[in-house]
Amino acid sequence: MSVTPAQELAREVINSLKPHITDVVLCPGSRNSPLSLEVLSRDDLRVHVRIDERSAAFLALGLARTQRRPVPVIMTSGTAVSNCLPAVTEAAHGHIPLIVLSA
Repeated sequence: MSVTPAQELAREVINSLKPHITDVVLCPGSRNSPLSLEVLSRDDLRVHVRIDERSAAFLALGLARTQRRPVPVIMTSGTAVSNCLPAVTEAAHGHIPLIVLSA
């Protein structure tokens, strides 16, 4: 099976983050499926699946706060990203490393 450019890009993004992360919070969607499939295929990451972007972002924030390391939250594009704003604001004010990856 051939690898699409989107799958290759998803692999490169996750590989570039891997030295810094152990956990990923994932909100699956059709537009972020390359990133979703990449993190779900890996044995070296703990993936926490949530369907609500706001609660997913706060879960990632809590993990980042307790682990003192970056935690990405992956979601689809559009209004899904705006649902992360409260957690992103908290992360910025608390100097907590939160990564938002969107399709």
